[in-house]
Amino acid sequence: MDLDPIITTAQDLQPLIREHQEEGERRAQLTPEVVSAVGKEGLFRLFAPREVGGLEVSLPVALAAVEVIGAADPAVGWYMINSMRPCLAAAFLPEPERAELFSDLDQNFGNSPVPGGKAIAVEGGYRVSGEWPLVTGCEHAKWCGLGGMVMEGDSPRQLNGRPDIRYFFIPTAALDIEPTWQDAAAMRGTGSNAASVREVFVPEALAIGSTTPLLIDRPVFRQPPSLLFFPIGAGIAFGVLENALQTAVDDLGSKVSSFSGQAMRDQAPIQELIANSDAALRAARAGHVEAMAAVWDIAQSGEEVPLRLRAQVYASSYYAIDVIRDTISRLYARGTRAAFQQGHPVERALRNLHAIGFGLEAGRMFQHSAGRVLMGGEPLTPVF
Repeated sequence: MDLDPIITTAQDLQPLIREHQEEGERRAQLTPEVVSAVGKEGLFRLFAPREVGGLEVSLPVALAAVEVIGAADPAVGWYMINSMRPCLAAAFLPEPERAELFSDLDQNFGNSPVPGGKAIAVEGGYRVSGEWPLVTGCEHAKWCGLGGMVMEGDSPRQLNGRPDIRYFFIPTAALDIEPTWQDAAAMRGTGSNAASVREVFVPEALAIGSTTPLLIDRPVFRQPPSLLFFPIGAGIAFGVLENALQTAVDDLGSKVSSFSGQAMRDQAPIQELIANSDAALRAARAGHVEAMAAVWDIAQSGEEVPLRLRAQVYASSYYAIDVIRDTISRLYARGTRAAFQQGHPVERALRNLHAIGFGLEAGRMFQHSAGRVLMGGEPLTPVF
């Protein structure tokens, strides 16, 4: 079967990304060469509207592209999924603001939907102050999408019985960025530094809330961002395991035990380790791809994605993360002693996958709601 051009492009970028991975970790942010190359090929605008040069790829293609890039360097995949949230929000922006946001088409976006900001309504918009401890790619971005809560006095403003939480587009130049990421043990290339802002004005048009009307009504923009961000983020984990497994196969397939003198590949425990690891990757990936493809098929028809199918997507996302984390841990613990060296691909995969799992843990409530829905109940989260 022919590959989608975006997946082929991602494959073509792997050598360059791998070449710069070490330097990206030393710098605690991706190298300019990688950011430029990935941006030029459109991988930071997979879900941006076509009106501004976005690609609007299908969910299965986005998932596959993130996996391919994640196998080369998960930090680049993290840049990609963090750019997806602002790209999706662009469908709620009027045309002039949308054009301004994408005036530099190849640029990545910084992102932190965590409501770390407090906003006060003023004429024409909001005055926003706040702190966000992790804003991936902020130093390369021209714009950051940052979460905040609109306040009335000392309390959150209520909108339809819930706090008025908004997603504010703020120019990076208006942010104070604190370089907190140099000592990170994992995913160092993401440059996930802290950012803060004091009393910056954000126009109403750049403050997306739960009642902001959708101005570009097409399938990908109708879906809750959580149904895309967390499930597609699992694709990075597939790539990390794929790379770790191939490294373990290469290491163990060529080694002889210093204790028994027997080739490692002839030992039953090693054979079981590799067989189970391969099966874990294929099984977790297959179930998740199936669920994502089903969501996309229904979304394209114009129908609302059923709760049960959404539940299956969230369930497969977190099942995959947990299975992959355990599988990489076993590859690390039962592989060769070379894997204990800092920077070895399996050692790097172990710490990176734990960091990826932590980054996606904010959505663990969706897995819990998924279990409830699959048992015939209603989701526990307001957006599902």
